[in-house]
Amino acid sequence: MGLINRKWDEISDSLAAAFRMDEDEKRRFKAKDIAKLIGALPFIAGCEDAERTAVTHLGTYILSVRETKPYFNATMGDSTDVFERLRLGSNFKGGNQRIIEKGLSILALNMIYDYNRDIDIDDAIGKYNPVSDGSFDYSSLRADLERKIESVVSPEIDTIVCSDIGPKAYWGF
Repeated sequence: MGLINRKWDEISDSLAAAFRMDEDEKRRFKAKDIAKLIGALPFIAGCEDAERTAVTHLGTYILSVRETKPYFNATMGDSTDVFERLRLGSNFKGGNQRIIEKGLSILALNMIYDYNRDIDIDDAIGKYNPVSDGSFDYSSLRADLERKIESVVSPEIDTIVCSDIGPKAYWGF
């Protein structure tokens, strides 16, 4: 985990500077387990070009939570597959595909937690939600993703994922 933590510090500092984060936003970003998982996954999976992949995926993540967030909101086109909204941050060159699948499944699980938690809010503001419109069966999809996650052993991923991924957690930082 030493290399991953060093790379996380280096890459997250560079991205915070590139996105002109103030100190509070930088602190929240660096503390966000979802962000760290996104940045660490190419390294944990042993992908080629892991640094470039991490920076690209984290850049997409940051864009999805800042001023450009509406462009990343769910649409009906995302209802075909739970991984569709993760498509722009899921290009990996080589690497252990099972580890990648575990990481992406954790991100998708967090996303469906958001959908389920936000049903009433999304309805009130007219925001599309694939759980509330019946495209995604929350219970079934949750169970499927949990099985995928549990079927792959990765102590490195398990040390990253903790309190900010779950039913009460939020995607943003």
